[in-house]
Amino acid sequence: MPKASETVLEIDLSALTHNFKYLKSKLQPNTKFLAVVKAFAYGSDSVAIAKHLETLNVDYLAVAYAKEGVLLRDEGITTPILVLHPQPVNFKTIIERCLEPSIYSPRILDEFIKISESQEQKDYPVHIKFNTGLNRLGFWENDVD
Repeated sequence: MPKASETVLEIDLSALTHNFKYLKSKLQPNTKFLAVVKAFAYGSDSVAIAKHLETLNVDYLAVAYAKEGVLLRDEGITTPILVLHPQPVNFKTIIERCLEPSIYSPRILDEFIKISESQEQKDYPVHIKFNTGLNRLGFWENDVD
């Protein structure tokens, strides 16, 4: 009986470079490029992918949770990092590690403001998520003055 072998995933960084440059060429010059590297870059090594994208001058990286952003910071990644699913329990860490949360409700915004003020932060960068019809998370039109 033949032995089963392990599955191996190889990332072709030259293909990643080509795809990044192609997509970037389709953007207006002042449009930012955000690369999602959550879930260990979908199983392909988020640190290696993020480091490579930094050499290409990617504008932003995105992760699902704060711990993924902390890992990238621990590995020397300096590119701005968006946390797509921030949890209030991690807001202090998000601020300490210069991660940018996606704020998706008035309650979460209030909690973040409270923590950021306790950390003596003013004008901290956040990203506001709006509900555009998928009815997942996000501010509704009437949530905003």
